[in-house]
Amino acid sequence: MNALALDDAPGSLAHAIGMLMAEEAPPLPWKADVQAARRGDPSAFESLVRSVQRPVYGLALRLLQREAEAAEVAQEALLRAYQNLHRYDDSRPFDLWVLAITRNLCLDVLRRRTKVKTEELEPMKEVLPSGDVSQEDRAIATEERQSLEEAMATLSAEDREVLALYYVQKRTTKEIAQVMGCAPGTIMARLFRAREKLRKKMTPTEEAPR
Repeated sequence: MNALALDDAPGSLAHAIGMLMAEEAPPLPWKADVQAARRGDPSAFESLVRSVQRPVYGLALRLLQREAEAAEVAQEALLRAYQNLHRYDDSRPFDLWVLAITRNLCLDVLRRRTKVKTEELEPMKEVLPSGDVSQEDRAIATEERQSLEEAMATLSAEDREVLALYYVQKRTTKEIAQVMGCAPGTIMARLFRAREKLRKKMTPTEEAPR
């Protein structure tokens, strides 16, 4: 399989990464629901949960690579968001705040883990978005996705995180910086390094001439 170019054209690395998850819905206006939830309106917090649960679980799954742990962390992140709603800064996007909570919980889990062997990593069970594609195109997309998943699984949690937030969840470098608690320039550097690592993983090595 040929190495994929880093652009948005079909067959590119960015395009292949985007196929791993359906595009996230645009952020909702959080303020009204947050204020209502603070007053004790359970339906308001349920609305907040519905708006962020997919990206929260998606980030947890990318970092932990285990569905059961990702689901548990996602639930814990939403619970902590509810418990600390009085501390939430209304000027900050609600989804980024919850993603930061999720990230910290994931890092705690990773720190508690003993050394994880590659074969112990559970495969992702996301599906490609449906569409009117030919059987051949579908087979190629499946092969590309499988190769991409295998390459992603070998990267560090930090690399998987920045790639998932940028390509899968369509976050800007400024938003990722808010989630990870660092400068946007740092995110750009991490993103560049992660993409280069992924490119090398997906580039077939040529056999040395005999």
